[in-house]
Amino acid sequence: MVCLNRLNSQAPTFRYYQHNRNKCAYPCNPTDKVCGRTSRRVIAALCITVKEMMANINFGWFSKTLRAIHKSNIMKFKFARSGQLQQTIKRTVAGLTAILGLSAAVPSEAAQPFHPFAESMNIDPDYQWFAPVDMQELNELSARKRANRGWFVAYDRLHFGLNRPETTAQTSKIDMTWGNRWDLGFMSEKDRGWLFSFTHVSGPNVYDDTRIVRGPLPTTAGGANSPAPQNVFLTSFPAFIARFPFDPAFGDGTFLNRQSVNVASLSSFEANKTWRFEPYRYGGILEPLVGFRYMQFNDYAVAQLYTGIQNDADVAVDIDQFSRTVTRTDNQMVMGQLGYRYFSTLNRMTFSQESRFFAGQNFQTQGFESRTYQYTPGDADGLPILGQSSAFGGRDNSESVVGLDARAEAAMQLTKAFNVRAGMQVLYIGRGIWRGANPGQGNQNLFDQAIVSPAFTFGMAFNR
Repeated sequence: MVCLNRLNSQAPTFRYYQHNRNKCAYPCNPTDKVCGRTSRRVIAALCITVKEMMANINFGWFSKTLRAIHKSNIMKFKFARSGQLQQTIKRTVAGLTAILGLSAAVPSEAAQPFHPFAESMNIDPDYQWFAPVDMQELNELSARKRANRGWFVAYDRLHFGLNRPETTAQTSKIDMTWGNRWDLGFMSEKDRGWLFSFTHVSGPNVYDDTRIVRGPLPTTAGGANSPAPQNVFLTSFPAFIARFPFDPAFGDGTFLNRQSVNVASLSSFEANKTWRFEPYRYGGILEPLVGFRYMQFNDYAVAQLYTGIQNDADVAVDIDQFSRTVTRTDNQMVMGQLGYRYFSTLNRMTFSQESRFFAGQNFQTQGFESRTYQYTPGDADGLPILGQSSAFGGRDNSESVVGLDARAEAAMQLTKAFNVRAGMQVLYIGRGIWRGANPGQGNQNLFDQAIVSPAFTFGMAFNR
């Protein structure tokens, strides 16, 4: 092996020594484009540069290793140092060292795979959901620790009110009905989560009914009067009977003239992204939310009428005419919403208040169906003659809507995870609701009505 002595560090230029082919342990290959000796010089310069840098920072075992390599007979080469080459190598090694240092400083948690729902599944490790409430432990918890995390679910029964449409005389009157509301969501350990809520109300179903006594209906035996329910009309037209119920208290000759007053249904779905802020001075916690809401409101106008002509008390009615008209108006609202939930605790109790402000577009459609049934007794065989006619129609419209949904509740902790709660809710839509009337029975072009719906709520919640 050729021994290359280190040149004086003060030498201004890079000095080349004659290549002694007889003593060189690594002779050049004639096919190589780079002299083997040149490659060895670069390797030796890299090792000594790294050694000097490590020695300056006293980098323990790595510095000792480089010193051992330098003292060994394998890497003792005579070479001359160039200032430019040394600076390039030093910068390269310094950059690699910085990268390795930053990599070593990254916490081990960052290298773990990301599971967005992993934290939220941890509701309670011991699953003692029905364990009694430890009041001493509960009162010692801070507001932040007492606020539940993980999945939660709640159900509420609604005693729901709805104002009457502007097509009626008493528009300010509220009619009550029943509905249901389900809440589902989670809150992570990082105080970020989701909230999904679905509400459905069927009704109210308020009608103005008037009983009309027609008298006994004819049979096939010569048109004789018969109060028995097994008459020709009832047995030959069951589809009509299903639509026009008879009052058993008055016999088979009593019909209902029915006019709708307030008939509707409501469904609402919302998806919200939620956050949880730090507790305030007295323990209250604010959870802002932003999300999407879809609401469907259906209004029904129903008119059911009976008219007949009776010439003689002993003779069947000449013509019986029954008509039924139903106008259905659908409001499908697509909206965005902003809101919050604020709650605080006191012993077993949790008091909360929620508000949501929403706005969007209402896509409206209206369709009507009118059917008329006629009964004329007496053909050649004494069987009645039944006639039927129908009419259909529809149209659509679009309006913007704005509204507010406000709630206030008080919940009492029964077990470690379950509580019962009760409260109030007000749903207000200020404009953009279409509630129509039947053709010829009122204004059908009231596209921009309002909804006022107060409600009383009671239910239970898990981990909420």
